[in-house]
Amino acid sequence: MRKYYLFIIKNEYIIKNKSYGIFKMLKKIYYLKSYDFSYGINIYRELCLPFSVNLLNNYLDKRISHKKINNKLIKIQDENTYLQLMYPCVIIKTNQNIPKILKIFHIYNRNIFICDFDNDDYFWLNDYFNSTLKKINI
Repeated sequence: MRKYYLFIIKNEYIIKNKSYGIFKMLKKIYYLKSYDFSYGINIYRELCLPFSVNLLNNYLDKRISHKKINNKLIKIQDENTYLQLMYPCVIIKTNQNIPKILKIFHIYNRNIFICDFDNDDYFWLNDYFNSTLKKINI
């Protein structure tokens, strides 16, 4: 099962050939000890923007077949994917490499950077969809 963390990166930090540096900064925040949280919060605020959890919840309620497990955890009905909406990031647990729910986030914001810290994997969501569209000549 893959665990993706989605972050909205501020425009001034979107330099495609600097993706590894962004990943390393986010990974550093991910592994911070509790006594360094204020440092991590400062880095996050400099680099990222928060998600609009209310907007995403409303959209999901109207457009996507899902089941709410609790206040934060959502199971997407058509796939084995769980979604946790939070202001600093969105967490997606899935058994798929690219779950269908990512299309919604691509529409929501083009500056989303996705990290899988367990597998040292990262990519820009917009780059993924742009390369997919080129492959099918759209």
